[in-house]
Amino acid sequence: MVTKVKDIMDYLHKKFPTKLAEDYDNVGLLIGDKDKDVRKILFTLDVTNSVIDEAISLGCDMIISHHPLIFTPIKKITTDDYLGRIIYKAIKNDLNIFAVHTNFDNGRDGLNDYISKKLNLEDICILSPTKEIRLYKLVCYVPKNYAQAVREAILNEGAGHIGNYSHCSFNINGQGTFMPLEGSNPFIGHKNKLEFVDEVRIETIVKEEDLSKVVSAMLKVHPYEEVAYDIYSLKNSIIEGTGRIGQFKKEYTVKDLIEFIKTNFNITNVRVVGEVDRKIKKVAVVGGSGSSFIKDAIKNKCDVLITGDLKHHEALFAKEEGLIVLDIGHFGSEFIAVSYLMELVKHKFDVECVLTETNKNPFKTV
Repeated sequence: MVTKVKDIMDYLHKKFPTKLAEDYDNVGLLIGDKDKDVRKILFTLDVTNSVIDEAISLGCDMIISHHPLIFTPIKKITTDDYLGRIIYKAIKNDLNIFAVHTNFDNGRDGLNDYISKKLNLEDICILSPTKEIRLYKLVCYVPKNYAQAVREAILNEGAGHIGNYSHCSFNINGQGTFMPLEGSNPFIGHKNKLEFVDEVRIETIVKEEDLSKVVSAMLKVHPYEEVAYDIYSLKNSIIEGTGRIGQFKKEYTVKDLIEFIKTNFNITNVRVVGEVDRKIKKVAVVGGSGSSFIKDAIKNKCDVLITGDLKHHEALFAKEEGLIVLDIGHFGSEFIAVSYLMELVKHKFDVECVLTETNKNPFKTV
């Protein structure tokens, strides 16, 4: 079966929902046709003129980038400017361009989680919570022979997600009773006769945003004329937000951490605010430009913040507050996760996936 652009869109939107993107962001399919076939994808941090040429030379149908090519509204597309030339060339060569940006940063198992795990951090949690998602318990009762169909329908619509696990449910065998009355059209049994039916109680957890479609999917495949089901509001919820906090198993010096990052993130230079001999254990991580989260790192009593794009006055503030900041660069903190994103898509679809060789860090240290 040939993979379509929309298949990849649906997967990435489900994995990293657009609602997780910041308000200023522009994610999703930016150029292209969702019904086009996809056989080869180029993965990149940025979409540049050289990246477009690379995609064309490799015979790619699609480019998946972290940074959106079109970030702010544009009034014209001409070859008179840098952005116009890129868009014009992409359209002319039938390239589909898709961006997964701050929704990838903020999403579960996204960029910041990936960086945290690559640093071998433990007890990972969100640095700056922005949203709380309510959870519900859905319980339904199904004849045994239809339990699998109903269970698959609700779980495939997004129910049953707990942490890094999907399709979670609990199933109990039991016996249901009912008496069809006048005006009914029973699937099992006869009017005015008490029926005893072997049924399965299926229960699972559902996010508030998915509740309506999950219930609809259940009702669509359930054989009963009147479906018995319950919805319970839960006290536990899912917290979403920006950045991550984690801890090392033991204390390290800042210098040790810097050497680890250089080796494992393929980075040659790190800008440091604070003393390199200081011992650290609790770490905040914000990929890309994360200096605006210095106060969050301090509030959460972190020893160090790893991010990029640190400015002079932000560095002074962090130093005065006793927070170590490691600026590994915007490119350095994000490009490493592009290959991870590629592996996710490669594992899911039978398409050829390649990592850019032309998208480089625009900065050089001399």
